[in-house]
Amino acid sequence: MRLSLRRVSGPSEHAENAHSAWPSRSGLLLELCVGGCRGFGEASPLPGLSPDTLESAATALGALDLAAVERALDLEHTEDSLDAVASLLPQGQPAARMALETAVLDMRGHLRRRSAPALLGADSGATRALAWLVGAPDAGALDRIHGAQRAGYVHFKLKLGGPGNLKTELDRVQALRTALGAAPRLRIDVNRAWSLEQTRYACRILETLDIEFLEEPSALLTKPLCSTIPLALDESLRGLDPDDLAALARSSGARVVVLKPMLLGGLSHCLTLGRRAAALNLSVIVSHSFDGPVALTAAAALALALPGRAAHGLGPHPGIAAWPQLPLPIVDGRLHAWSGTGLGFASDPLT
Repeated sequence: MRLSLRRVSGPSEHAENAHSAWPSRSGLLLELCVGGCRGFGEASPLPGLSPDTLESAATALGALDLAAVERALDLEHTEDSLDAVASLLPQGQPAARMALETAVLDMRGHLRRRSAPALLGADSGATRALAWLVGAPDAGALDRIHGAQRAGYVHFKLKLGGPGNLKTELDRVQALRTALGAAPRLRIDVNRAWSLEQTRYACRILETLDIEFLEEPSALLTKPLCSTIPLALDESLRGLDPDDLAALARSSGARVVVLKPMLLGGLSHCLTLGRRAAALNLSVIVSHSFDGPVALTAAAALALALPGRAAHGLGPHPGIAAWPQLPLPIVDGRLHAWSGTGLGFASDPLT
């Protein structure tokens, strides 16, 4: 087995949240080769949010025991194989774990002539709705939503939490709801930017606007919100043992979990978390951290394999411009299982 790493970077205009902006994104393309078969993975830590870096991911991946990786590749069951390769890397290197698991999943698909979604347990005809990332509710938000609606999207994610901007942001959300009517589903992500007082104030306004869910409004929440808006967990899941998910759901009152494999530590961990969440009757959403197409495709395979009907946060996003291609089969705002082997890349993702 041979392993190689290549760096890719490029512009990512409008890749931002309440706290940070990423005008460019960088990642590592991992290539595993066994004989004439190749498998691709991607490590794209998000500066400021990921516990790891490109440099630490490269170091961890470069130090791998490739004989152990090859033994894991040969295990009978895909999930056992992914668990085994994830265990070869430290838990503090989630992007490296994501890259290695994805490359092994891709290679297993080619070796066994099956697609990545099928290897993870998805039905051949599986399909999932997707949400479009709108970003801030600024002057161009309505046009962006209308463009996405023409492409078939129904679910839209707005990023709130700009400093000193609460009333203005809420007024803009109200204006968007008035302009759009009742049909589009609006979800709000605050990235823990609000205080408890701001959260309570915002909830009183947002409860009148039929919000699909409110994601991580404040880092200071210690008990369930007294709100009719479902609470979604994202940052709260980082470093969480799956065995502790039930207790976290009870203490927070959460009804939605948002899984970002690049930040949480890969596919096998998110498979476990997603299944545990579904067993607790929580809605499960797979999303990204402005990843490139290799990681986004692996996340799509995960979304197709997990139970539930929630719209996943895997629509095209600003960070994807750093990479040459996005092969996901998205039709009318819905992701469809593919029949091509592995991740479905017909050639090198950088060509």
